[in-house]
Amino acid sequence: MNMIRTALLFSALLPLLPAQDAPEAKADAPAEPSLPKVTTLRPAGLYQDLAEAGFDLTSALMGGGSVQPKPFYEFLELLTETARKHTAETPMLLDLTGSPLMNPAQLREVERTLAAIRKDGKKLVAYVENAGPVEYQLAVQCDRILLADMGGVDLRSPALNTMHFRDAMDLLGIQAEVIRVGDFKGAVEPYMLSEMSSHLRKHYEAMLASINEDFVRRIADGRKKDGAEVRRLQGLRIFTAKEALELGLVDRIVPYAGAQRAMATELGQPAVELVEAGKKARSKNRDLMTIFTEMMRGKGGKDEEIESPQLVVVHLSGAIEDGGKASPGAIVSGPTVEMLDKLAENNEVKGVVVRINSPGGSATASENIRLALERLAAKKPLVFSMGELAASGGYWITMIDRPILAESATITGSIGVFGMILKAGPLMRRLGIKNEVVALDEGPTMEALDRPMPETLKLRMQQMTDSIYAMFVEKAAASRKMSVEALNAVAGGRVWSGKQALERGLVDSLGGLDEALAMVRTQAGVDDKVEVNHLPKARSFADSLFDSFGGDASVQSALQPGLTTIAARMLRLDGIVVLLRDALAPQARPKVWALMPATVRVQ
Repeated sequence: MNMIRTALLFSALLPLLPAQDAPEAKADAPAEPSLPKVTTLRPAGLYQDLAEAGFDLTSALMGGGSVQPKPFYEFLELLTETARKHTAETPMLLDLTGSPLMNPAQLREVERTLAAIRKDGKKLVAYVENAGPVEYQLAVQCDRILLADMGGVDLRSPALNTMHFRDAMDLLGIQAEVIRVGDFKGAVEPYMLSEMSSHLRKHYEAMLASINEDFVRRIADGRKKDGAEVRRLQGLRIFTAKEALELGLVDRIVPYAGAQRAMATELGQPAVELVEAGKKARSKNRDLMTIFTEMMRGKGGKDEEIESPQLVVVHLSGAIEDGGKASPGAIVSGPTVEMLDKLAENNEVKGVVVRINSPGGSATASENIRLALERLAAKKPLVFSMGELAASGGYWITMIDRPILAESATITGSIGVFGMILKAGPLMRRLGIKNEVVALDEGPTMEALDRPMPETLKLRMQQMTDSIYAMFVEKAAASRKMSVEALNAVAGGRVWSGKQALERGLVDSLGGLDEALAMVRTQAGVDDKVEVNHLPKARSFADSLFDSFGGDASVQSALQPGLTTIAARMLRLDGIVVLLRDALAPQARPKVWALMPATVRVQ
């Protein structure tokens, strides 16, 4: 019976396996004329700093492979290595027809990499068919831009979307009991107000203007334009291919016939051969069972013991949660602390960069992780590198008096806390549901769904929230060597761009992962030959496969493609998910959150 099940599973996987190589051509076959070869890179799909989700069977079977997140730093390594090996006289091609999704911090990392490649004398050509904001931000870093004649350029400026649920909650009969500190804690406004407050709107507008400065600079530098002109063009936003050429946004219009023909036109050749970077020749002696065995073994998914001198990049990505079991897409305190303490005790770990992409989460989990990082920093050189987002609890964990690097467009700060309990009394009454609570005092009624929080307990909750906020501010002030009064002026739940945070003393400098690693190398006294190890490792194919068939992970695996796409394009869902998960937990209890606005997404 087991053999039958294995055979059925193997049959289901056959369409996913690599195709077998065709037999070699006979030696006496006439050789085809050699075509000019063009080294090609095709960034496509969603990139995450550390794609922890592994292989998703549900996504693959339903044709959602392009949605599966890809590891961003592997793409950077491929880009660098490809350029290093490139010796042909033809330029390298960046084919941007795969709709790559990269956040502003990642775009800045790519910019530095491409600048280094061009400084080394290598030429880059970008081919675009419909240049959206991400495609164009990548294209302007190349020597030339080829645009398909039926395509266009979209110079959309960044905007911030936030959804307010108050009216819908009133309609459904759901109320939110909120305890907060700070006038700018936008995380609770969607549950309290029908629309954004004017003071929060002005604050967000200033943050967006700061983020947009980096976008404008990149376009102005790449196309040799004045920044004011770029801002004017952003207001017009959409341009046909002809308009884009006339305005100097692109260098050449080519037929809408694909990158290969576009490059042949650019090079004045009847045809060219595109050699895609990263494609490896497959062994001609591997049978299907060998391939299947390799896929099941995968790359691991379990962090291996570090047995040689290394620098470690610890990726902390997702909402911060209390708990003892790791969860993909979340920073769970138990396993995270265990990993950090293990690194602290390993003599082969010479230094650590902590890469943060988090909206925050549980205040207690954030403090638990912060203390573990403090223990680690007492034994190893440690530098923080902020990615797209390091806010609220994501900022809390950095408060150990160690260097913090952010990108200009990083969203950080949000130093503030809140507590929230959802109530459904009106909804239950409409449905005719009566909830009876038998208790010895009013304490257990605090989380009862059908009634408001007792005022005495609400006051107690406010006192606890105030206490944790005071702790947040004091620790931040001590870490940043500021007075509590000065820190309070930039706290209160305010979110800042990386550039704004630098101006206000919340971070130390602007830079990416490479700059952070360079700082750690210097502090550790090691050279470039010391290996860099990224943790945690992605799950193996086998782990992801069997997670997809059952257990709690099956729900996440089934939802992941759609949720990932929505989150990448519109909203940030990890904060909402962690709030709902906690509210629906069997042993739900009042909790204080250090979480930035869950519905905020800059795009």
